Amino acid sequence: MWYKETVGIINTPRPINIDDIQHPANIFTLWSKEELKSLGIYPARVESIDSQYYTAGLQTSEIVDGEYVISYEAVERDVEELKSNLIKSIKENTGNLLAPSDWMIIRSIDEGKDVPSEWTTYRNDVRAYGNTLEKGVEAFASLDAVRNFQHYEVQEEKYIPVVSDGVQTAGSETEIVTVVVDKTYWGWPTSPDAEVDEYHVRYI
Repeated sequence: MWYKETVGIINTPRPINIDDIQHPANIFTLWSKEELKSLGIYPARVESIDSQYYTAGLQTSEIVDGEYVISYEAVERDVEELKSNLIKSIKENTGNLLAPSDWMIIRSIDEGKDVPSEWTTYRNDVRAYGNTLEKGVEAFASLDAVRNFQHYEVQEEKYIPVVSDGVQTAGSETEIVTVVVDKTYWGWPTSPDAEVDEYHVRYI
């Protein structure tokens, strides 16, 4: 993308007439920035905003270090709407986690068979955790609180992989890695039939 004052934004290479001289489209790919600048053509870019949390406001544009930069005022999205969307996602995740074991409840109603205690505990824990998250979100008073919830930094201790005879397994030594998680989907109770991550030791 390029910019010329008398033309505006040029999205793709095309023939262009400057001072009654017709230039072919390939000048945009073959010429250097300095050669294009001699014709008043500058590389252009748009500084995007984080649309998850902001909408685009007033547009400004300027040439910075030989580049035409278009930017927008970042207008905060409505916090209550963001909170409502978060709570909706938490409820959906609660349902998604419970759904695979719903058949046990149906069987217990239809056939009178007991639901294994570990599954009853798990299902109760999922509901309790979801309710806790929802109450926490309801208390948010700022956009930063929403953003930090969805970009939460945690440290994980993991076993360092080792390779023996072409097979990778968890070694005995550990390392600490920093990961960014969305708490909407992180930290939930683990189902009784979940596969164990052999590399995970703990979250710090």
